[in-house]
Amino acid sequence: MMKRFLLTCMVLATGLCLNAQLVGNPSVDYTVDEVGTDFITITFTPNADAAGYSICLFEAGTAEQQFAMFGPWMGFQTMGDMVRGWGITKTESYQHTWTNQNPGTDYEIYVQCWDINNVDAEMIIIPVTTQQMGGQGVAEMTIEIGEFGGDAENGFYQWVTYIPNENVSLHRDIIIELEAYESEEWGEENLINYLKQDNPWDPYWDQYGIDQAQWSAKPNTWYMAFSIAKNANDEWGPLAGVEFKTPGSTGVNEFAAGKAQITIGADAVTATGNKAGSEVKIYDMNGRMVASACADANGNAIISTSSLNRGVYVVVNGKSAQKFMK
Repeated sequence: MMKRFLLTCMVLATGLCLNAQLVGNPSVDYTVDEVGTDFITITFTPNADAAGYSICLFEAGTAEQQFAMFGPWMGFQTMGDMVRGWGITKTESYQHTWTNQNPGTDYEIYVQCWDINNVDAEMIIIPVTTQQMGGQGVAEMTIEIGEFGGDAENGFYQWVTYIPNENVSLHRDIIIELEAYESEEWGEENLINYLKQDNPWDPYWDQYGIDQAQWSAKPNTWYMAFSIAKNANDEWGPLAGVEFKTPGSTGVNEFAAGKAQITIGADAVTATGNKAGSEVKIYDMNGRMVASACADANGNAIISTSSLNRGVYVVVNGKSAQKFMK
């Protein structure tokens, strides 16, 4: 009985039916301003009949699945309810950038607007595909071992930065105790096969661009950090590996380069707390180094970003790294 009621009326959260009379013709115009490998920028402009609107991004083909899964227990009786509940709500023109999206992926932006009586107009769905990352050459990774930290009460951790070259489309990263890696259970061949297997349930399995990962680790232990990548043709490159030993619990942070800090400004990146003469680098999300500077005698380095194109970048400062958007 409830199912029949939903199909015939579908009550909104406000108590109004979808078949209520719309006042005017509320709608939202849009312009897809820019699409990169991991970001989407769109400008939305409501017309005079639209009292408000909400926007929400979904990977293509998943909105209906999420509505079926979450709608009943979250009280969403229509797709419009879900877009209102999860999305960004505005009443005037607005430009929004979605970041941290996957390259070469189809997305749909749902736009739900309504009239002065809060009655929903027809849903607008905007299809957008992010740019493909990588090239057709050999996909290779570089691994940098960063800071070890933590304590016995809260656990210890190890930072590892994985840097792709310009051909990498996606990569998969891991650390493993050296003793386990050298056992019969693992070894290079088994590890490569493991990393090449798809794992859609792990949100961190597929990595795009530079990956600064914080792993749980034990003090005074030998580890191997590994990474393998494939190019735009889905061809896997060689396995990259680095062997390292974590310090003892009393030597926490001995991998850190002083108290290195990064400050992101409008037109420059400032790095402090470095060793004199050490190099600070900025990479784009394809792993290309696009700018660099050496720390002065006081350990400071300033890199101008005014000439960089719009996009997402990573600044690597000694043993730390930080993403920023230009």
